[in-house]
Amino acid sequence: MKHSKFLILLCIFFYSLIAKAENSSDSLNIKIKFYQKIKLSDGTKLSSNIYLPEDYTNQKKYPTILVITPYVSDENHERGLFFSRNGYVFITVDCRGRGNSEGKFIPFQDDAKDGAEVVNWIGEQPWSNGKVGMMGGSYRGMNQWFVLKEFPKYLKTIIPTASVGPGLDFPKYNNIFYPYVMRWLMLTSEKTINQKLFGADFWTQKQEELYKKNAKFNSYDDIVGYPKEVFQNWISHPSHDEFWQQYYFKPEESKQINIPILSITGHFDSDQPGAMKYYTDHMKDGNNQARLNHYLIVGPWSHGGTRRPAKELGGFQFKENAVLNMNALHLNWFDWTLKKGKKPEFLKDRVAYYTMGTNVWNYTSDFKNIANAKKEFYLSSTNTDAKSIFNSGKLIESPEDSDKNPDEIVYNPLANNGIDNPSYTSDNKDFYKDQSYVNDKEVLIYHSAPLKEDLNINGKIAFEAYIELDVDDTDFEVSVYEITKDNESIFLQTDQLRARYRNGLKKVDFPKRNTINKYLFEGENMFSRVVKKGSRLRLIFSTIDNPNVQKNFNYKEDPASQIAQKAKTAIIKLFHNKKYPSKIIVPIKK
Repeated sequence: MKHSKFLILLCIFFYSLIAKAENSSDSLNIKIKFYQKIKLSDGTKLSSNIYLPEDYTNQKKYPTILVITPYVSDENHERGLFFSRNGYVFITVDCRGRGNSEGKFIPFQDDAKDGAEVVNWIGEQPWSNGKVGMMGGSYRGMNQWFVLKEFPKYLKTIIPTASVGPGLDFPKYNNIFYPYVMRWLMLTSEKTINQKLFGADFWTQKQEELYKKNAKFNSYDDIVGYPKEVFQNWISHPSHDEFWQQYYFKPEESKQINIPILSITGHFDSDQPGAMKYYTDHMKDGNNQARLNHYLIVGPWSHGGTRRPAKELGGFQFKENAVLNMNALHLNWFDWTLKKGKKPEFLKDRVAYYTMGTNVWNYTSDFKNIANAKKEFYLSSTNTDAKSIFNSGKLIESPEDSDKNPDEIVYNPLANNGIDNPSYTSDNKDFYKDQSYVNDKEVLIYHSAPLKEDLNINGKIAFEAYIELDVDDTDFEVSVYEITKDNESIFLQTDQLRARYRNGLKKVDFPKRNTINKYLFEGENMFSRVVKKGSRLRLIFSTIDNPNVQKNFNYKEDPASQIAQKAKTAIIKLFHNKKYPSKIIVPIKK
């Protein structure tokens, strides 16, 4: 279905690429040092642009704001002008091998050590007062966590935004890879930004061709005509093994964090899994004082919207209060943490989250407090096969008291149905309200009765499912929607799961054929929304089948190297009876 990362992946990195321009007419007094080289311990020289404050003199020392980017430093020009006009040195640095920096860019590999050396270089400059803060989103947000993991002496605060989680949300989610990986690797190949090569039409066409050919996923680098070492290395680690785990904080490392942090993400941020992983790990393992100085903002934003909030997203309309002035927020945070100014007025407590439906900001001191109860809805399909919107199953408030046969769908990976599914071909700009998915082939649909009262959902909706397969492996997707009294569809949440990883992402555990197994879909992104009285909940269950997602041919070999000649058709049975009560678990605030 289209919500299987298709729409949100389009903006995972690039649409957040260029900072919205600030008014630069008042910049004549800013002194800029272009292409300044920072020599690292291995001899590699990184290129930086340094923006000095309006009142710069050789006698004064200033706090510094740092952004390290793989998208070349020109993107940060307007931001550099803004912060230098407000009393900061602003430095934007090209990652190793990108822009004007020397070396070879290998995503993730050198960012931690390189960044820490840059921070310490800044702290030793004659214009530095020894206080460095970092900011930036997406890859640049992840970069801040990597640098913090090295604990450089002069790093005093970070504002990681929409931070990529390697192996969690990019280049794969729940160990399912995406062809988008090749597109992003082309964007960041060699030295330049390659904007034209990133264009959507070319990649859409190529991905559809490979999908229809049932090509091996490990041949997808043929799109660009030559092998990509990074791509091949990434897909050689299909499980969440040490290769991916190395990028996250161990408990003993979290305990060492001693700087204030402002984490920012969005309900529809495709890198929310990474952003929340860094946050929750610190909340779990950090020392008491550092945890008290870690703030979190979750807004009604897409990936790019975490930098450029908007009142409209995919058909959703928000109030003006959703459009935070991010430059002002960042400036206020840095003034507080680097200049001993006042705490940002917006941060009324340590967690700020936007509730859709009522369109208000809510606050709590502990993220665990956003929900204080749960409501369960059990699947039922008496006298129906649950295969259409007009013959759907039900979501009921107690387990089905029967031994009914399971609902069933079939997935033939060679049929290539996904490319013709209405949810894939739809070009509805109001994609979060699009209902074309109900006409997709081989989906199961369940509806609740109209709600008797408002449902204040906060967190992730979990789906506990009892499933039987007649093959060794396949991929599933589950999505939940609000259906209003006017029959408008409102997207709430989606999740995906590969059968071999139902018991955890670190190792493979194939389900035994023709045996009922329990699967827990934990939800991809947390969100907050008041579902109105009279609305219904809709659950859609299907396999994953579209050109934007790695294809699973349903047998034991790693899907990256599976071949069409060995493909298996899967019969998937979803049970919901007294013994196997499949259900959704909705976190609510009462």
